Amino acid sequence: MRVCIFGAGASGGHFAVRLARAGHDVSVLARGPHLAAIRDRGLKLRTGGEELSANVAASDTPGDFGPQDVVIVATKATALPAIATQIAPLVGKDTLVIFPQNGMTWWYPVGLPASHPTPPALPIFDLAKTFLAAMRPDQVIGGIIYSANEVEASGVIKNNSPEHNRLEVAAIAGREVPALSALRQEFERARILSPDPGDIRTAVWTKLVTNVSGSGLGFVTSSPSDGARKDRAMSEIYRRLAREMMAIASAHGYELGLDPEQLIAKLLHHKASMLQDYEQGRPMEIAEIMLAPLAFARAAKLSTPTLDTVAAIAAKLAKDRGLVGADVRVDV
Repeated sequence: MRVCIFGAGASGGHFAVRLARAGHDVSVLARGPHLAAIRDRGLKLRTGGEELSANVAASDTPGDFGPQDVVIVATKATALPAIATQIAPLVGKDTLVIFPQNGMTWWYPVGLPASHPTPPALPIFDLAKTFLAAMRPDQVIGGIIYSANEVEASGVIKNNSPEHNRLEVAAIAGREVPALSALRQEFERARILSPDPGDIRTAVWTKLVTNVSGSGLGFVTSSPSDGARKDRAMSEIYRRLAREMMAIASAHGYELGLDPEQLIAKLLHHKASMLQDYEQGRPMEIAEIMLAPLAFARAAKLSTPTLDTVAAIAAKLAKDRGLVGADVRVDV
């Protein structure tokens, strides 16, 4: 299987090593010192006391690789506008393109059931026109990542969840794509858990609950994701965030039925990507993770006081460091 990982950072680099070691023809798109290190020494993955290596083709130009069987767009949501104009050379008529970004994603309104409320007009939804000029809707695969990773050094990925690495994939149109079952089996063979998530938008909202409640709260308190489990007051704020997020999902047609106590119990001792991005001065997914749910709440006329507060603090911290666009604003 020819697989191109668009963005060989933390999660993308992890998957690249796993898939290459499982025998697949893997290429990666990267930049700067990270790209130079991959070309020179390959990719290294440190996980659970192991150090795994893989030599993969690496470039910063999608045209170098040509059409693939599978493309995994493993970048942050903030990079999607640039990728939308670059991805076409990788996409053939049978290519599956997986988008496993955190937060609200560009394809959410594409094929949304007519019975569901119309979503708010978010800037990220404007990317659909450009992406769908390069691929058909049936080639677009939603993805959800549950895996804690960080770039430890150029060309070196550290995995902080050796027993919890999962990539869930499903068609955005709600109908199973025949090739997906075989693809999930290949992920499993590469030691990447890949259960069928069922309805992919339900899976997006489920991950958003954990992103906002765990990662968002960890970011504004400069704490690992499991900080909410270790502090009584933070645990209560986590519960309130989770309940508000589930109410937003329900108002838009997705009943999640999550138990906040179980979510808290499963929190990993890991510095979430939002906090990593903030500390390292990288563009942040505040709009997609924290502010998009607020817009959905406003569209449903829901009161979300805890989310309002945490999102406003998150946006202020990111704006003060110039890590979000000047046009990003909080409507509370």
